[in-house]
Amino acid sequence: MEFLGAITASSADGNVVRISPGLFQPIAADDVAAIVADVALAAPRNGIVEIAGPERAPFNEIVARYLKAVGDPRVVVSDPEARYFGGRVEERSLAPLGEARLGRIAFDEWLHRSRAGEINGRDQAASFAGNGSKKRMANSASTS
Repeated sequence: MEFLGAITASSADGNVVRISPGLFQPIAADDVAAIVADVALAAPRNGIVEIAGPERAPFNEIVARYLKAVGDPRVVVSDPEARYFGGRVEERSLAPLGEARLGRIAFDEWLHRSRAGEINGRDQAASFAGNGSKKRMANSASTS
């Protein structure tokens, strides 16, 4: 969720923010850290662990909610051709394709915490692991 500010900035053209309507399942950085720690301490999976936030919604709707919550007057336009840091976003590009470990911090809770300054002192604009919605972690640790 920590990247919503940067996503908005990269997608803005004046007072308009063009965002894909593809599904988005952002995860808070605190949830990423907790899951990484769990995976690192667990027995090796020799595979991929996909992670995501607890909520799935169209990308443009999440960005619109974020802008409203932070008092940003820009208008979000749903644009299927909008790019995400240069890449085309398909319907499920930013959501898990199969089983995923889900974070616990919901979007509204993250917004509340970030406004209250509870997100470990991080800048709110850098505070929603938006591109983390489809983070993959390889656990290739070997046991000795």
